[in-house]
Amino acid sequence: MKSIVTVGVLGLLLVLVISLASSFISFSNHEVDLRNRFKQKSDERTAFYDKMWKTLAQKSQIALKNDSSFARNVNAIMVGRKDAPQLFMKWVTESNPNANYDQVSALYGDLSRSVEGERDGFFMEEKSIQGIVLEHSNLIQKFPGTFYNSFLHRQPLNYKPITSDRTDDAVKTGKDNNVKLF
Repeated sequence: MKSIVTVGVLGLLLVLVISLASSFISFSNHEVDLRNRFKQKSDERTAFYDKMWKTLAQKSQIALKNDSSFARNVNAIMVGRKDAPQLFMKWVTESNPNANYDQVSALYGDLSRSVEGERDGFFMEEKSIQGIVLEHSNLIQKFPGTFYNSFLHRQPLNYKPITSDRTDDAVKTGKDNNVKLF
């Protein structure tokens, strides 16, 4: 009878140790997975940021080049006609394929859509990283993670969102009174 109780207690302890060890290993693996995803998403954010600014800068250069070409073209056309009275009104009403403001306007519209789209994409990258940081923080700060982490000493992820001075000032002061667009 005594040996049956001893075997039962040892069996129960063995099951408990195996369960605790597998839970500890699962915690550690999940924490490493989150840390690796954070690193990958941070690198992806850097690449996206670089792509975003290069795309916007190049589209801006194209729009400005087209705009200045349009202005030079209009000036060249008008210089040859400046002596005739009421010629400007005639020129405005005629169909002139060399001076099409709609094309210039379309480039600026495309640039505006690109800015909005790229900024939305960048915001989504930030949200994705924030989600990983939240999941990691919950993992190491909630029980039983806090218990396991007392042995592993895993640190919170070092996340700093990319913002502007204006945003930092608004967060610091709690006020944003500037409503001017330009």
